[in-house]
This record gives sequence, structure tokens and C-alpha cells, in this order.
Amino acid sequence: MRVRGFTLIEMIVTMLVGSILVLGIAGFVELGTKGYAQSVDRQRLQTQARFVLEKMTREASHAVPNVFIVDGGCLSFFPIVDSGFYAVSGADINFIVGNQSAAVSTLNDKQLLINPTQTLSPTDTLAALNNSFDLASVEDISATLSTVGKTFSIPDAASGLVGGSIVNRHYIADNERKVTYCISGNRITRQVGFTGSPMPLTDGDEVSVSGTLSYSPATVQHNGVVHIDLSFSQGGESTIFQQDVQVLNVP
Repeated sequence: MRVRGFTLIEMIVTMLVGSILVLGIAGFVELGTKGYAQSVDRQRLQTQARFVLEKMTREASHAVPNVFIVDGGCLSFFPIVDSGFYAVSGADINFIVGNQSAAVSTLNDKQLLINPTQTLSPTDTLAALNNSFDLASVEDISATLSTVGKTFSIPDAASGLVGGSIVNRHYIADNERKVTYCISGNRITRQVGFTGSPMPLTDGDEVSVSGTLSYSPATVQHNGVVHIDLSFSQGGESTIFQQDVQVLNVP
């Protein structure tokens, strides 16, 4: 009985065909792996971009109107601590605080503003505004607040405040809560207060950010608008976001 095995040529052909099949399969696997990695990178970029835009939009839209500071690649503003309405009564101005559950003592170190329209520099505090009043100068403000409706009165002659708000609105803000967004290097940073440390909101090693931040003051036709024009880049790909944020409050 004669047993016949593979010849050398048959083995070589078999190995050659197998190698071609393995290379083909490896190519598909590599292509799928690259596609997955690119999808993860795009998802990371989109996630960071959405986080930055959502945070900036929420804070800027509820800031004190018209007190926005643009300095190079930085945009600064003051969040509203409380707000309400005022009424002139003789030589006094009476105020109603909107948040009736707020502790009265928390107002003592805040600044009260009416119709803020003056431009501030990056180093100016709220006291630099013409129509502002430091609530810390009110003697025992808790005694002047009514237990019903959270109202308080400031003598007009002592405060130097004047009206000017179309709807008699007043705002209470705090210098220590000033928020500053900066495009620094290839990152976006956020700083709270005048002496706080800038905190990066994006990973500059993975996602590079460039662009501009600007502000258009309110007019009789529209509220103030923050213009956000940012480009997020990663791995040679860029995504551009252009968004206008309307400041909901009116002077």
C-alpha cells in the first residue's frame, strides 16, 4: 500500500494562500480598530465641547446684565446672587429681595446694582460702577428687613442710588463670585473671584481649543448677547462651534 503526502510545492502554495488570507483578515481588523479609536476620539472631543458650551451658557445667561468684561481671550461677568424690584418713596428707595428664603445676613457683604451700564476693566470691582451700593455699609441690615416679603429701605441721600431701570429691577452680586473664562494656550480655563486659580475645562494634551469670546451690550431692541466662537481640534480634525447666548436679565 502506497501512502502519499504533501509535496513541497503544495505546502508552499498552501502557506502562501493562508498568508494572504491572514493579511486580509488583519487588514479588516486594523481598519475596524482605527475606526473605533477615531470614534472614541470624536466622542471625547464632542463631550468636552458640549460640557464647556453648556457651562458657559448657563452661567452667562443668568449673569448681571451689561457687566461683562472682555479682555483679550477672556470673558468675565458677575453671577446674580439675588434680585428683585425697587420703588422710590420720598427720599428713600425701598427694595424687595426676590429670594424670600435667603438668609438676611448673607446680604451684608454684597453689592446692590441698579441699571448697570458702565464698562469695567478686568481689575475693577462692582464698587466702580456709578449706580451701585455696598450693602455692608447699611447698619444692621437685618433690622431694616421686613419679616414679610424681605423688604428693606436705603436712604436715597446716603446711597447715591438713582433709578433708571425700565422695569425697576435691582440686582445683588458678589465680587468674590466673579467668573472668568479664558482661552489660554490650547485650553479653556474658568476662574472664580479675583484671586482664584484658573481651572482647565478641557484637556490640552488631547483636545486643542482656539477661538474668541465677545459680548454685545443690551439695546432697546434686544438683550445683551454673548458670542462664543470656538474650534475644538484633535488628531488633525476640527469642529467649530458658533453660539450666541442671550443674557436673560434686563438692566
